[in-house]
Amino acid sequence: MTVVRFLLNGEPVEVDVPGMRRLLDVLREDLGMTGTKEGCGEGECGACTVIVDSGPVVSCLVPVCQVDGHTVRTVEGLAQADGSGPLVDDAGRPMLAPLQRAFLELGAAQCGICTPGMLMAAAAYLDVGGGPDEAAIRTAIAGNLCRCTGYTKIVEAIAAAAVGRHVGASEAAAPAPGRRATAPSPPPAAEAGAASAEGAAAPTALAEPPVASPRTLAEAYDLLGGGGTWRPVAGATDLLVELDAGGEPPEQVLDLWRLRELRGISLEPRTLVIGALTTYSELQRSSLATEIVPALVEAAATVGAVQIQHRGTIGGNLATASPAGDMLPVLLALDAEVVLGGPRGERVVPMGDFHVGYRRTAREPDELILRVRVPIVPGREVRFRKVGTRKAQAISKVSVALAWRAGPGDDGAEVAWHGVRVALGSVAPVPIRAAAAEAVLEGSAPSAAVAERAALALADELAPIDDVRSTAGYRRTTAARVLHRLIRDAAGW
Repeated sequence: MTVVRFLLNGEPVEVDVPGMRRLLDVLREDLGMTGTKEGCGEGECGACTVIVDSGPVVSCLVPVCQVDGHTVRTVEGLAQADGSGPLVDDAGRPMLAPLQRAFLELGAAQCGICTPGMLMAAAAYLDVGGGPDEAAIRTAIAGNLCRCTGYTKIVEAIAAAAVGRHVGASEAAAPAPGRRATAPSPPPAAEAGAASAEGAAAPTALAEPPVASPRTLAEAYDLLGGGGTWRPVAGATDLLVELDAGGEPPEQVLDLWRLRELRGISLEPRTLVIGALTTYSELQRSSLATEIVPALVEAAATVGAVQIQHRGTIGGNLATASPAGDMLPVLLALDAEVVLGGPRGERVVPMGDFHVGYRRTAREPDELILRVRVPIVPGREVRFRKVGTRKAQAISKVSVALAWRAGPGDDGAEVAWHGVRVALGSVAPVPIRAAAAEAVLEGSAPSAAVAERAALALADELAPIDDVRSTAGYRRTTAARVLHRLIRDAAGW
């Protein structure tokens, strides 16, 4: 069991629960905050969205140990005056927050299952000064599914609240130690999911393996070197999905979320260094990353939706080793290096050697991914394209990254491409480089004929598989056409 203290809707609470219990379950079952709903249980629908510190997250994918010392805001805390207490009128009667009133008056809610999560995603957007721009609002709620209202009324309600906003972020202060939660009593067992009188079985609880949360890298190394089998996790967005799907729980979980040594984006001589715990949201906010590796920032914006981007990390994307990992083709095209470390020291693995098989990497059991090193190559350009079933929350069917430097051609052409990299995801057990397509492009001017030859070469060298997301034929054809389009766009014709 783990004692976890945090601010819940402005009030300090303390729970003594397994550290890997989902924040969703702690809110609903231990603290009685049943406004937060469970929908899909794997981060797809957004119904369980809450705000941790200033960012929206799906609480079904947050282990409660990772909110220790943080602030959590649920839908019950929306109608508060800057987090200091309930909103009341002159007669002392409770009032709705302007955002809630907008949803009610503009018909932005019907069945109500999605509404709490939609409200919280919208509140997080408004908290950081989001305005009435429709495209920005749709991006903010892209991780929230609504099957009955339709998004037009929801967007209108959020825009209306943005114009006359009275939604403020609660203060981020550490909870006072020693106080126990004063939340409402948990619902009766029958309401909480126990077997009904008709004999319906209770939902199967997710596994809650033991967890250690070191505060320094040295502590983490001590645990890794002390024996046993550890599963390192960062944002835990992959592990909790695996457990929800019935996967075998790890023997022990090593929670890395508190390790500040693994965070941050910095410059070294001719190298951009990205800490393994850098989230997709942090990448998108980084001026360094935007200037030096804009394609990597673009790829970060395609991972899940806003709630996932606040939790998922570049190190987690590498470690999960899914061939559909959105960041991986871009890192491969950038000739990135992965720095591993453990009790035996540090070592550097080129990105092309890091993934050794389907969901297998070169990381040893006593090692952690520490950071990613991206060489800064003057004049290098990179383009990225992902093909999925929808704009947000889509697992890629095909992803392509193209990198090159422009310079004089060997045949006298004024402009030709050199140092060409064509990297792909979701077409093989690991991210791959397309050697035949690269050979066509290397030293050539990007003409229509060259683009066609490169696309044909790529189609010939790929050997994808059929699976539940797509067919081999579709992947082969689509990858070739995406490469063709990237070349055309890069050449400006």
